[in-house]
Amino acid sequence: MTTPRGPATAAAGNPRPCNRCKERDAAIDLRGAEKVCESCFAYYVTTKAVKRLEVLQREATAAGRGKPGKNDSGQNRKRRPQRYLLALSCGPSSTALLHVLTENARQQRQKQRAARFEYVVVHVYDDSLVSPPASSSTTGAATDDVTAAPSEPPILATYRALFPSAPVLAVPLSAALSLPAVALEAAVFPDASSTPSNLPPTSSSTLPPSTRLANLLAHLPSATSRADARRLLTRHVLAAAAVARRCDAVLLGHSATSLAELTLGEAARGRGGAVPWLVGDGPFSSFSSFPPSSAECGWGRDLFAGDDEKNDDEEDKEERGDPEPLFVYSPLRELFRGELRTYLTRVAGPAVADLCLPHPHSSWPGAAGAVVSHRDQSIDDVLSRYFGEVEASYPSVVANVVRTAGKLLRHQGDDDGDGDKVCGLCGLGLDELGDERWRGEIGDETRRDEAGTGAGAEGAEGREKKPVRLCYGCERSLRG
Repeated sequence: MTTPRGPATAAAGNPRPCNRCKERDAAIDLRGAEKVCESCFAYYVTTKAVKRLEVLQREATAAGRGKPGKNDSGQNRKRRPQRYLLALSCGPSSTALLHVLTENARQQRQKQRAARFEYVVVHVYDDSLVSPPASSSTTGAATDDVTAAPSEPPILATYRALFPSAPVLAVPLSAALSLPAVALEAAVFPDASSTPSNLPPTSSSTLPPSTRLANLLAHLPSATSRADARRLLTRHVLAAAAVARRCDAVLLGHSATSLAELTLGEAARGRGGAVPWLVGDGPFSSFSSFPPSSAECGWGRDLFAGDDEKNDDEEDKEERGDPEPLFVYSPLRELFRGELRTYLTRVAGPAVADLCLPHPHSSWPGAAGAVVSHRDQSIDDVLSRYFGEVEASYPSVVANVVRTAGKLLRHQGDDDGDGDKVCGLCGLGLDELGDERWRGEIGDETRRDEAGTGAGAEGAEGREKKPVRLCYGCERSLRG
């Protein structure tokens, strides 16, 4: 029987000894089972994350990531530390993960041990929310202002000041439109070969990427569709940045609560087959097809340059031979969102806690109030409020959802390696038999045929255009 036990909270009443160390006063109630001090709670959170990183290191090494290779004389070079890309959303979970990695690296340096990993922090900001100047249609100078890329969020400067050892980069969300694996424009406007009167002017490639993305999102049918597209594009940008910087894995700040929300959200959107890929940890082979460099997006590849810059360049040349799968891991998957907020306030300190953008549907200080209208709410917003209430009273329900989703097997799809049978938005393999049967049951065969004859995404120069193919979930998300 499920008991109403909540996540870690500040202990109230008379101080009592910590249940673990028996030395300091207990200050935090850990899942209703024991009361611990701040030091033991910090060790508890850090251990959960580090154990997941150790699993990642073993799997990545077994898959051949970070192999030392040989130099020109045929001698084995020193094995380099694994490189991780940490996805920073400026929320409590990703900020807590950044603090855990920074503290772990600092402790390794204090003990004069070799670095076990190196990491880069990437924040993908939504530049489609930046409004162009009102005079952009009248003056040429204003047009130059519109084509200029929006500046990065000012909050990143504070992150760099608080975490000086972590390189923090910013990439606009519109950079996803330049990736060959993303066919959002062709999916939203499938009839690209129609007359100019039928072609929306917002899909013109002459517009700046941020304006194109804003108008693409505006053509989507609902708030759920826009939120879904932003999340999938963010995932593509992170993967492309990781490949461009020769990272072995992408670290996401998903907690158990957010993974439970993602599980039910994907099932509600008709993308249940993607749950093992989007919720579970492991390699993501479809991301290995991304180009190794994306200079036009401002990513570059000189971030890890230093004393071993020449060796890294030589190693990169060798790694370009056979693409290796990119690992996607959530080291905080065994921790609840409330526990991570407690970690920020009691362990990381007020400077870091005040830096985090508040989660809009929780008791976190500064969170939004009650819902007034559901018109602009997405499925993610509804599930976030729901699991926020469930976590407070029955956290074991949240944990069971994540454990069950983690046991699901990954369907490899029908991709034969040439990318023809991969969804043009989420990047997962298509289950053609299952999608076709489901479309037939709901009477959507006509729209399926129309979508299959639409124009494809325009890839690199000289590349043949192919029809855009979407999985059932992405098709329903984009076209209603």
